[in-house]
Amino acid sequence: YKHTGYVKMNLDDFKNRLDVPKTYQMNDITKRVLKPIINELSTIFNNLHINKIKAKKGRKIEWLEFTFDAEKRIHNKRQPQMANIGKSRQHISREKTPKWLEERAHERQTPSEYDPQLEKERAAFLKQLEVDWEE
Repeated sequence: YKHTGYVKMNLDDFKNRLDVPKTYQMNDITKRVLKPIINELSTIFNNLHINKIKAKKGRKIEWLEFTFDAEKRIHNKRQPQMANIGKSRQHISREKTPKWLEERAHERQTPSEYDPQLEKERAAFLKQLEVDWEE
């Protein structure tokens, strides 16, 4: 039923499956069974609604109709996935690589280059931080 999003059940069958006491009237079933079902199962079944279908106009309710958003079938459980047979598992990207990334000149720079001006600025900054922190 999860793939169709629809279940129609006879009220007597529903009472029998859920062991609803025979003394319950329809308002008791609505209050004590159907409302908790909607509250608890709404997290599992999206857009869950329960419709009560009467036998004739103004008669007793004979059917309960459960509707919800159906799950999409990804594949059939009985059949293996035929789409993946014969294909390699490697992902092939169809995006074009930008020229700046192909060159990768920015990665080839070695961090061993020493910059004395940078070291002076770093030392002055750390000294200023210590002074500000002590205040």
